[in-house]
Amino acid sequence: MLLLTILNTLCRRQQRPVQRIDLISLSWLPRPQLAATVDRILDTPTLDHRQLQWDRPEVPTAAGLLQARGAHIVTIKPRGEHFASADPHARQVYALSRFGLTLPHGRRKGFWTKLLRGRMRGVAVKAHYLAGKTLLLGAYYDDCNNYYHFWADVMADLWFARQAGLDLSQISQFLLPYSGCRWQQEILQHCGIELSKVVPLSQSSHLQCAELVLPLRAKGSYRTPVWLNRALRELSDFQPAKTAQRRLYIARLDANKRKLQNEAQIIALLQQHQFEIISCSALSVVEQQQLFSQAAVVIAPHGAALTNLLWCAPGTKILEFVPEGHHNPGFRDLATLGKLDYAVLQSGKVSPQSEELWLDLQPLQRYLQQL
Repeated sequence: MLLLTILNTLCRRQQRPVQRIDLISLSWLPRPQLAATVDRILDTPTLDHRQLQWDRPEVPTAAGLLQARGAHIVTIKPRGEHFASADPHARQVYALSRFGLTLPHGRRKGFWTKLLRGRMRGVAVKAHYLAGKTLLLGAYYDDCNNYYHFWADVMADLWFARQAGLDLSQISQFLLPYSGCRWQQEILQHCGIELSKVVPLSQSSHLQCAELVLPLRAKGSYRTPVWLNRALRELSDFQPAKTAQRRLYIARLDANKRKLQNEAQIIALLQQHQFEIISCSALSVVEQQQLFSQAAVVIAPHGAALTNLLWCAPGTKILEFVPEGHHNPGFRDLATLGKLDYAVLQSGKVSPQSEELWLDLQPLQRYLQQL
């Protein structure tokens, strides 16, 4: 972040209307009006009267476009016990200037330390060259198959770059975490990116860009930009449903982590209250958008399917089952920005050694009786 601190200081000292700094091979265009994040909600009472304090780690607050001529992109596969190590397209991403300066991108630090420790053995010495102008989207999160991060990091970067003044028609290729799965293709086409211009980060371990554009802003799910809901609705040309009356439970029966051991009992209870049981993995992107825009109540365990809170009508009731010890505020923030009626119930581990979760049904039953 030292580079951004220096560039922002220089910008503040300039007298020109457009505060842009051009250095050797680098150009910085700050956009402080796009830097604000949701950060005031520190705790939320739970339905079982336990206090939940959300995790709010510090993140870089600078926002703008960094352009680098002759920049290098280096990608390495996550290793060992890393959560994304089983994903063949997952990559940790490092951006370097043509002179080897580590560029402030995402959360990646310590490139040269990893190089010296031998962690870069699989990286190609000779770079694959990308001509023209390359826009790097997302790449904050290693996993390539996360629905939330594809919307909130990758696609929101596209909107951010356009708002920051970048002419997207001049982009030769879009570099991003991409596995080619159906929902990724749908989102990209839905938001106006030609698939022929997509370069997956997993395609090469070493790329050199004639000109690289980095959208710099808060990413991830711990500090949500205040413009996120509006941005993704605009970008996807979202058209909400005319009525919102459905009651939805978003099941995790096919999930490979954070499974609820007593989900069958939860479903039986919800069906008594006219809830539809939904698996979002079976739906197209547009079907998910329309489904959530028709909802009056959404109940769901914490998981990427709750990204679809983006499409809910103001006032929709939301109940999220948050795993104890996993106090990620991302969906709480989406509910806040969308003016949704949000509540939370914590689920606990079945045992200290187990990854499965258990939910107390009594607070849930009281909530349902009040609907």
